[in-house]
Amino acid sequence: MSAAIFFTIAALGAAAAGFGGLGLAMDRHWEAIHGRGTMPAPALRRVLQLGGSAALVVSLWCCLAVHEVDNAGQAIVLWCGVLSVAAWGSVAVMTYAARHARHTAAGAAILACATATLALVLR
Repeated sequence: MSAAIFFTIAALGAAAAGFGGLGLAMDRHWEAIHGRGTMPAPALRRVLQLGGSAALVVSLWCCLAVHEVDNAGQAIVLWCGVLSVAAWGSVAVMTYAARHARHTAAGAAILACATATLALVLR
């Protein structure tokens, strides 16, 4: 397999982890997991927000790595598609399996790290 496939999988995993982190930083989704009246600590909320945002930037970087600098437009189109798939997946998990949202986001982050490392080795 080529490195482009692994970068694309890494982009999807990073986007899913990013949306998962951003979702868990919201009171509504946090309460769905931990019970009514609970809120994440302000420091944890900030970590989830920054981590989720950083994961979305990593997703963009992976898409740019798929399409070299001369095809940045195609990379942005790929990133929009990846963001759409990851957002729909995160919405589905937060809606129908909220208790598994933490594990899903962590698994997506591990998948992103593993496939991005493999893509860099294959490159």
